[in-house]
Amino acid sequence: MRRQFLYSVLVTATLIGVIDHAGVVAAQRPPPIIPATPLNASTTAELTGLPATSAQFTRLDLRVVTDGRALNPYDPAHADLTLDVTLPSGTTLSVPAFWMVDYAADGTPADAGGWHVRFTPTEPGTYSMMPRIGAVRGRERTLTVTASDAPGFITRSRTSPRFFADSRGRTFIPIGPNIAWSTGNVLADYERWFDRLAASGGTYARVWMASWAFGIEWRDTGLGDYSARQRQAWLLDRVLELAQARGIHLELCLINHGAFSETTNPEWKDNPYNAANGGPLAKPGQFVTDARARALFRQRVRYIAARYAAFTSVFAWEWWNEENFTPIPEAELRPWLTEMSTYMKSLDPYGHPISTSFSGGAAAATWRDGSVDFAQAHLYTARDLSLELVSLARQFQESAPDKPVLLAELGFSAGSGGDPLLERIHFHTGLWAPLFVGFAGPGSYWWWDSLIDPQNFWPDYAPLAAFLKDSAIATLRPVTARSSRPDVTARVLRSDTYALAWLVSDVYSTSGVQRMQTDALLDGTFKEGEPPVFPQRRTDLSIRGLRDGPYTARWFDPQTGHWLAGQAVTVIGGGLTLPSPTFTRDLALRVDPR
Repeated sequence: MRRQFLYSVLVTATLIGVIDHAGVVAAQRPPPIIPATPLNASTTAELTGLPATSAQFTRLDLRVVTDGRALNPYDPAHADLTLDVTLPSGTTLSVPAFWMVDYAADGTPADAGGWHVRFTPTEPGTYSMMPRIGAVRGRERTLTVTASDAPGFITRSRTSPRFFADSRGRTFIPIGPNIAWSTGNVLADYERWFDRLAASGGTYARVWMASWAFGIEWRDTGLGDYSARQRQAWLLDRVLELAQARGIHLELCLINHGAFSETTNPEWKDNPYNAANGGPLAKPGQFVTDARARALFRQRVRYIAARYAAFTSVFAWEWWNEENFTPIPEAELRPWLTEMSTYMKSLDPYGHPISTSFSGGAAAATWRDGSVDFAQAHLYTARDLSLELVSLARQFQESAPDKPVLLAELGFSAGSGGDPLLERIHFHTGLWAPLFVGFAGPGSYWWWDSLIDPQNFWPDYAPLAAFLKDSAIATLRPVTARSSRPDVTARVLRSDTYALAWLVSDVYSTSGVQRMQTDALLDGTFKEGEPPVFPQRRTDLSIRGLRDGPYTARWFDPQTGHWLAGQAVTVIGGGLTLPSPTFTRDLALRVDPR
């Protein structure tokens, strides 16, 4: 299985050393043993780098200069530096500082490290800021923030809880694939991937903080000291900046299942939490119940929040990838999720949504908990995707009522290298079908480095982004609609004043192509290597439940991204029936009030 093979290669690399920003393996350092010595003789704390004015939602990267020293500046028990901030509204925040080694553009250290505070003002007006180290308080400084039209942070929508929205209340649809890691030149790869995604209207990617990628704690660091992984932390800074410049928002997955698994993509033998490596745990399943392990992970959470939460390009925190592949039972996981999510929210004043994931995941009891803000599904199947998603969406309606649900991993199979035509149909269907059965975004495909990029699937995102632009999708729900032809399936989202529809031919699917190929073999017309010719389709689409009155109906080609025929229509008696243009694969419709 390709996924297993790649994990094995990357884990082997981490046994030898750490993959740096250019894909080169750097030599490991033995894990340090750090005694619990607090920041000593600290008598001053001076905030530097603060401008007189700034704009709303512009991230500030500030420094705190102190005469104190800590043996382990990554441990708040040694050095607990914070910035006390009073907002114009009167709300007070305690923003954690973090120790950081900066790097030059060529990936070499640019300094010996220093204290930083990152803060993004979310409201206009005058702020007051004061650094604090225990009882030592620095001089109070002020900042004037001007209003801006920047979108700000992504959170759950206040008006449509099954969707996301930016700080302006505008619906956010996460359009994009997994781009979990790079095995080459990290920054060059992410710049290329993000450029291509953004050019096609993409807004989202999912990134892993795995040991071979952006993880800050592994066998080469020991526990609680991230000095050996400052280059990885700096790389993630740069990736978040690349994303922010292109309007892309990243879901950061903090733990991959292999780190705590002995059976599936196993990395447990190299995990610093393992007692064999000096850690506190005899078995990986103890991670969520052992008090020392929880305290050490809370320390990591504090560092991650302090360093990255102020980026508007952070979409969400994801605790685990496919946690069910670890020996941790869900009943023991849920209290851990509650503890960690509560702690993260105390550190993150921007309200980034929080989730986790399972392989499959629709029936997980976790989704009803307040510890997660949205649910996620992972689906690898060669079956007809449109039908599979209907069943999956119904399960999530039961397990995650009134929460957004994302199809966060999707693939034609758990390994790459499938039939190119069927893979392309699967990819396209995975973009369009999920939204029309109740998901909060399109499917996020997995094979970014072996399929999407080398075969240039990036332009496939553009038609969906164009179709959804300025739509009222967050106010719509899936409803039953009627197609006059049995060879055309209709999926419809509707409120009482808007409607979106997606029509798909019965042969534009895995089973449909296979039926056409079988028929061609039987009648002697099959030619190896030639794509099938999809027959023309048309239907009459009937939508019920619209408010009477005048509307504009516009047809759209999901394959090309072109708007087709548009017409003025009138709804009488709550019903609308429209004849479709002729099409061969799929067709979309948008009905807006006039």
